[in-house]
Amino acid sequence: MADFKNSRDHSRLEKAAREDGSAWVHYEAEAEVVRKKTARLRALRIAKEAADKSAAVEKSAVAKKSATRRTRPVKSTGGTMPPVDQPKGGPRD
Repeated sequence: MADFKNSRDHSRLEKAAREDGSAWVHYEAEAEVVRKKTARLRALRIAKEAADKSAAVEKSAVAKKSATRRTRPVKSTGGTMPPVDQPKGGPRD
C-alpha cells in the first residue's frame, strides 16, 4: 500500500510540475530539508554511541579497580559449624 501511495504522490507531483514548475521546486526543497535533518540526526546518534562506549569503558575500569580491592581473604568468625564427628543435635549419652 505504501508503494501505491508513493507512486500516487509522485504522479501528482509530476502532473503539478508539468502544469507549474514551482511544485517540483517545492518537492526538491522538502527533499533537501529531509536530507539535512537525517545527516544531523545521524551525527548526533554517532556522537551519543561514542560517548556511551567511552562511559562504559570508564565504568568497567572503575569496577575492575574496586573489584581488586575486595579480593582480601575474609576472616572466619569461627565455631559456626559443628565438628564433623558430632551429630547435629549435639552429643547424646
